[in-house]
Amino acid sequence: MPAKKKSARKPARKPAKKKTRRMTAKKSTRKPARRPVAPKAPPAPPSAIGLMNHHLDYTTHDLDGVKRFYTDLLGFREFNLDASMNYLMVRTGTSSSIGFMPPMPGMEAGPPKEPGLYFMVKNVDRAYSDLVARGVSFEKAPEDTPWGHRVAVTRDPEGRTVYLATVKSR
Repeated sequence: MPAKKKSARKPARKPAKKKTRRMTAKKSTRKPARRPVAPKAPPAPPSAIGLMNHHLDYTTHDLDGVKRFYTDLLGFREFNLDASMNYLMVRTGTSSSIGFMPPMPGMEAGPPKEPGLYFMVKNVDRAYSDLVARGVSFEKAPEDTPWGHRVAVTRDPEGRTVYLATVKSR
C-alpha cells in the first residue's frame, strides 16, 4: 500500500474572540471622570441679628508693616488699603475679615487696643430696635460713617466694644 502523503495543510486559525457582554459591561460601568466641585460656602451662623460676616478692627502704629505681614508674608490676597481713611481691610475667610488703622485722635498713645467686634448685619436699624426691645443698651444709635457704613455701638458685659454695621445704600 502506498504511503499516504501528508497534506501541507496549515493548522486552522482560532477564530477572533468576540466581545462578550462581560467585556462590554465592564467598559460601560466605568464612572466618568469627576469634575472638581467648588467648595460650598458654609451655612450662615444662626443669629437673631441677621449676621452676614464677622470683622475685627485693630489699631496699629505700623500700618505698612501690618499690611506687609498679612498680605505678603501670610498671603491673604484679598485686601483693600483705603489711603483716604488710612485703613487696611484684609479678608481672612468666606465670612470674616480684619481691619487695621492708626489710633484715632483722643486715643491713648499706648500699645494697640483690643479689637472691636464688628458684625455686619442685614439691617442695622432693625437689629438695633430688636436689641433695645430686649434690654440691650447702646452707646451710639445707628449713624452713618465716612467709610460707608451705618453703625450702632454697644459693649459686651466685660466692656469690649461691639459694632453692628450695614453698608449704606447709595
